[in-house]
Amino acid sequence: MPIYSVSTLKGAGMLKLIGKSTAIILFIASLFCGAYALADDASDMAGAIEKTQKDLRSSQTRQGMTKESPEAAQVAEKVKSMSGSSANENEMYDLAADVLGNMKGMSQEQLMKVMQEAQKDPEGFLKTWTPEQRKKLEGIAERLPASKKGKQP
Repeated sequence: MPIYSVSTLKGAGMLKLIGKSTAIILFIASLFCGAYALADDASDMAGAIEKTQKDLRSSQTRQGMTKESPEAAQVAEKVKSMSGSSANENEMYDLAADVLGNMKGMSQEQLMKVMQEAQKDPEGFLKTWTPEQRKKLEGIAERLPASKKGKQP
């Protein structure tokens, strides 16, 4: 898998911001994965990740997650304010679900460590994504209201 520098992509600042937001979404998702897993082994975590991916893709389920967790509610509010539309918001969660899938095979401890590192170093985290995930990130970044500020029609 090729590794790109975030700075070589369009709107590097916006990409970093979305990458960090995705890392935060994934950190909260990893907490729910842990709750779904019955034991700390990779097979349980793979099932928990699949369930969490499904939950992230459902706006109704996400609302339930935010009621259960103040942290999830804060993240949801940040994503909503950044996204500018429900379509962008859903795409951000869908991207988070895709990226979470990269972590199948990890134990709960490994997953939590990756998520904590992702919050500290979003650029390094973005380097672990597939080219398709990075392209999806670029597309989302181009549609966000903050990326359109200063652009002339």
